[in-house]
Amino acid sequence: MMDFKFARRVWGICYKDIKVYYMKGPIVLMGVIFPLFLWIAFYAGRGFGVREGIPSLLIMTLFFTSSSVTPVIPPWETRQKTLEMLLTRPVTITTVLAGDMAASTLFGLIFSIPPVVIGMLMGAFPNNPAYLVGMILLTSLGFSAMGMIFSALPTDIPADVILLANTIKLPLIFVSGVLIPLDKMPSWAMPIALVSPLTYPADFFKWLYFGGYFDMGLDASITVIMVLILMLVAVKLHRRTIFSRLQR
Repeated sequence: MMDFKFARRVWGICYKDIKVYYMKGPIVLMGVIFPLFLWIAFYAGRGFGVREGIPSLLIMTLFFTSSSVTPVIPPWETRQKTLEMLLTRPVTITTVLAGDMAASTLFGLIFSIPPVVIGMLMGAFPNNPAYLVGMILLTSLGFSAMGMIFSALPTDIPADVILLANTIKLPLIFVSGVLIPLDKMPSWAMPIALVSPLTYPADFFKWLYFGGYFDMGLDASITVIMVLILMLVAVKLHRRTIFSRLQR
């Protein structure tokens, strides 16, 4: 019974986020159009085949869509004074965060479909569709949690959080084997790549299409660990900053 109530409350918050925040112009721009043109800029005219390009497009789409809204929901709701109203309901901070991450994860799942379908139409089929679906779900959840970490900044100005998020997110694209293969990465960048949450799911997707750098099982295991860490950190940070946020 308690699980059903929790799921219903999470879905209520998720549905609210979808109606209010998703499919807005800036979200579609940063979550869909930006990674597409960034991918085209790096892969067009470089002689890469479809199988080599689809994994990078897929991971970038997941990265930007799944982490595009969660950073701005808490500061925006703080400014609109709707966060106080939400927390007066029979919900916990964990429930609110779960609802926000559920909406963000769903957003990532939806927009991961076009890269996969485009690849299949061009002859690039994943070696194991079940593994692909599972990693897409896991990765989208992890990137949603990363967005929640950024939003723990106790501010009511969404631009402050977006600036912080982009300052971290954009460099990660270039040092995680997404656009530059890990075997061609400069030595100074490898330590960063080894702790980047993009590196291992990106490498896993490459294994599903043409071949990766690390062991496939290692990619999956570290991705699971990183997702759990990101979720735990997000909850702990929001519990610390929620009262500072409510005072604004």
